[in-house]
Amino acid sequence: MPDEFTVSVIIPSLNALTLSRALDALAVQTRPPNEIVVVGRDEVNLLANYPDVVFIDTQTPVCAASARNRGIETAVGNLLLFCDSDCIPALDWVAAHVNRHQTGEKVVGGSVALKGSNYWAQSDNVSMFHEFVPAHPPGKRHLLPTLNISVQRDVVEQVGGMDESFPGAAAEDADWTIRMYCAGFNLFFAPEALVEHVPARTAWTDVVRHWRNLGHNAVRVRLRYAEMLNTPAFAREALWWRLLSPLIAAKVTAGIYTQSLFWRYWRSLPVVYVTKIIYCWGAAQSVASGYAFQE
Repeated sequence: MPDEFTVSVIIPSLNALTLSRALDALAVQTRPPNEIVVVGRDEVNLLANYPDVVFIDTQTPVCAASARNRGIETAVGNLLLFCDSDCIPALDWVAAHVNRHQTGEKVVGGSVALKGSNYWAQSDNVSMFHEFVPAHPPGKRHLLPTLNISVQRDVVEQVGGMDESFPGAAAEDADWTIRMYCAGFNLFFAPEALVEHVPARTAWTDVVRHWRNLGHNAVRVRLRYAEMLNTPAFAREALWWRLLSPLIAAKVTAGIYTQSLFWRYWRSLPVVYVTKIIYCWGAAQSVASGYAFQE
């Protein structure tokens, strides 16, 4: 079957030094993208070494949703392939996404290798992306992370861009892909489309900040799509998030580590458990402030 897609890779970046590793990996793809669009800031002038990259300088830092939306507006492709600046795509990453679209899929999410650059980064990966490891089988999902996703342009034209009211980079991808699901599009997980995620988290404080922000924003998504996500009634009360946080964390952590494929990451178990508690307290703060109920 001939390749009918024009592929635009869109990468949000705020002076990320890891961006060079992502771009180097894209330069040697078995199926090269037709263009690469980087959106954000490059005060270190890293992109001077990549003259073929389309760079959109936002002048000031913008949230990930805003950066991706600007990338969508600029990109020429009919297949939009998203990658984060701290991700290193596998050699056949573009080809794997294109192959799934050639079978008829409209939205394809890839897998994430859990090995991080250090203990904190790896533990954060286990906690965050355990549902998207390459060992899981392909199939339909209710949501997908945008650090590794491809979307045909007509899907975006129907559901719109990402919600830019989410600050930073937290939960806007869940909101966007759930909207696609609610619009009737199949969200397909393709484990063969692999990226290695190497976030710049080198200390416990980095992990705490990440999970507090995630809980603060993700509860807003859980309440926005409460029926579809089976969000319990107590999620609307900050007190219950705080009181039940140890039990919620224990249940989620047990669900991860009862799967034998995660036993090799046993050293990350304490961090995974505590991140879930931090998530709950972030959610409680969001509910208490009223932010969680914003539409």
